[in-house]
Amino acid sequence: MKQYMSHRASQIVANVILQINMYKRLIYYFIIGLVCVFILYTFLQSRNYYRTFTGPFIVETHSVPDYLKKLSTSSTLDSFKDVNSIPGTTGPGIPAAIRSLLTTKYGGVNSDALSYYGAALAVEKLEKECGWNPTTSDFVHPQCIDQFHFNRQSRPFDIADYYQEVDIVIPSIRDLDFLESWKVFFENFHLIIIQDGDPDKLLKIPEWADYELYNRRDIESILGKHRAWIISSQDASIRNFGFLVSSKTFIYSIDDDCLPARNASGAQIDAIMRHIQNLVTNSTPYFFNTLYDPYREGSDFVRGYPFSLRRGVPTAISHGIWLNAPDYDAPTQLLKIDERNRLLADITITVPAGVLYPMCSMNVAFNRKLIGVAFMQGLMGVGMPWGRYDDMFAGWASKVVADHLGFGVKTGAPYIHHNKASNPFTNLKKEYMGFFWQEDIIAFFQRVRFSPSAKTPEACYLELAHLIRSQLLHLHVYFDRLAQAMEIWVQLWTQAQQRTLQFKPSRQNRVNTSINAYAVLTISRNEAGYLPIWLRYYRRYFADKDIYILDNDSNDRSTWNLTVNVQRVHSEKYFDHLWLIETVEAKTRDLLLLGYKYVLFCEIDEIIIPDPLKYPLGLMDYIRKTKYETVRTKGYNLFHNVTLEPKLNLSESIIRQRRFWFTDNDYNKPLLTSKSLHWSVGFHTCKEDTQQDPNLILIHLARMDHDFFMQRATWKSKQDFKKEDLERQWGTQHVLSGEKAEKYFSEIAGNATEIPIQFRSKPFF
Repeated sequence: MKQYMSHRASQIVANVILQINMYKRLIYYFIIGLVCVFILYTFLQSRNYYRTFTGPFIVETHSVPDYLKKLSTSSTLDSFKDVNSIPGTTGPGIPAAIRSLLTTKYGGVNSDALSYYGAALAVEKLEKECGWNPTTSDFVHPQCIDQFHFNRQSRPFDIADYYQEVDIVIPSIRDLDFLESWKVFFENFHLIIIQDGDPDKLLKIPEWADYELYNRRDIESILGKHRAWIISSQDASIRNFGFLVSSKTFIYSIDDDCLPARNASGAQIDAIMRHIQNLVTNSTPYFFNTLYDPYREGSDFVRGYPFSLRRGVPTAISHGIWLNAPDYDAPTQLLKIDERNRLLADITITVPAGVLYPMCSMNVAFNRKLIGVAFMQGLMGVGMPWGRYDDMFAGWASKVVADHLGFGVKTGAPYIHHNKASNPFTNLKKEYMGFFWQEDIIAFFQRVRFSPSAKTPEACYLELAHLIRSQLLHLHVYFDRLAQAMEIWVQLWTQAQQRTLQFKPSRQNRVNTSINAYAVLTISRNEAGYLPIWLRYYRRYFADKDIYILDNDSNDRSTWNLTVNVQRVHSEKYFDHLWLIETVEAKTRDLLLLGYKYVLFCEIDEIIIPDPLKYPLGLMDYIRKTKYETVRTKGYNLFHNVTLEPKLNLSESIIRQRRFWFTDNDYNKPLLTSKSLHWSVGFHTCKEDTQQDPNLILIHLARMDHDFFMQRATWKSKQDFKKEDLERQWGTQHVLSGEKAEKYFSEIAGNATEIPIQFRSKPFF
């Protein structure tokens, strides 16, 4: 019995050990399985790919970048009111307009209809009113469509409006006689010529050309040798320096072996005009329109195009192409040495978001203020291991930045005639490494995702430099040098924008061109705080020669050494309202007589900004497009919520540091005018007829910061005011100080709301 019990116990122990070992193996296999799943998941994530299991089916999908999540839902379409995206093109508000009309006038729609068209009865009533002629495919009573308030007429385009907003950048090593072929198109624009090669060679330039020329010595003198190396030598990417020099809104870059192309009728194509048309109309990167550019006259969005996307996005780049010698790589050149492009397809398309393209800089234009710094051509030329990929790199980099920031890229027309094919053997030497590297580089750019905090081209480009250094260094040490050049480029770009980098060309020729169309005017007295803010904003849209400051006896040096027009004016008292009105009226009249089409007057604490959703290119775009002789603004007071917001940092964007404003009808001012005005005190009204445009916003900065307000109030209250003005209750707020000033600062008379996101999404001021 004892032996049996002992044997039984041994069996139990053995079974227990066996079970433990079995569980150990199961746990081991389970852990191995988890590790494998984790490795597989990590691999799929790196490929931006995963599978969703739904019952017995497997749905394959891809993670979608935020910039592609743009579609609205059907329920939000009612919020769109604009039936035109631009004049002549349909907009996102059309479904809501049709629904409203069918509901209010034609009996309504049965949205729950299952076996018939729920809108049929209402549409039949509309058809009866309009009439339809099947023979002519037209309305019997076309005026019935007027009730939709759709503007069929495209906005006229005049390239002369942009003469002062475009620089043409040309890199060259030879005489620029090719410009004679472009004279009719280029003679009203300013040229920035970057001379490569021997700086002592005197390039011949036509006498009619308005230009400034920089050579290698100039570049090294301006940047210093420790930074000049980032500007390529003996390579077309030396054009980067021209981009740095320019302060215009748009840049057009062309090579010196390119001539005007001819269209099907034999007429020369105005390439620069078409590029600017491309840039001032929006792009459609989130859904492909099969009838090409819907904003071009004679085109529109086709059936099935989402209405919520019809506003499009601002265009950052217009990429043109070429007739005759195509921009082939060296192997294709060698294998098809005599091939020429003779097919002119006069169309422009938007490159879809998330899609890269090969960019050629011999015929390209871009909006410097939207994408500028990210358009740097890659570091090539002497001392570099590869070449002829400078513009390819710029195209890839600027495209991923444009996608992230919500801008578009167009390609196609306009065409130029590429006059001469380059040596394929020379090209092969330069391109060889790129044949292999580009496979990895393009894959890298396809994976690039910027952080949510990267909201400017500068921030994106610095992040891109970091990514290149960390992810492409395995290809070659060159990519560390490229990343360093990108970082220095951002520093130089910032200095150029701040005007702390001084450009002195070795040659220049300033031709007397016609006066700019638009001017901006203010009056200032000891405004060391406000004046830099005012200038920083309006310089985005006006050249210094079109900015006018009436300096009313300043003694704080705030107007010293300015490169804008400063006119000294004197008044006996600090605030003499009648004198102020007469002085501004006289100056406005003088500027209009000088030849300006419009003059914008705004006081030193007023920022005029059109709704960015309607006018994404900003103030100048609004002025150019307005049809009114005199425009009244929609006024708001920016204010500092001291319980929620910190003290203002004046070195950073003002609008991004404040969340609230309140309406103020006193600031619905008539300030943009094409005729002389007779203003009332405070410029709040005028005797002439005006038109208020709710899309033109005046932001009054007086309450932008509590401490700034109180400090300024203390100073103002000590000034010598005109007694008669105070007796008439004119400008009494200017004499307040202490508790009275505190009370005035805290008073909010209008409707306080959060500032709409489109005004705070960019550092406008």
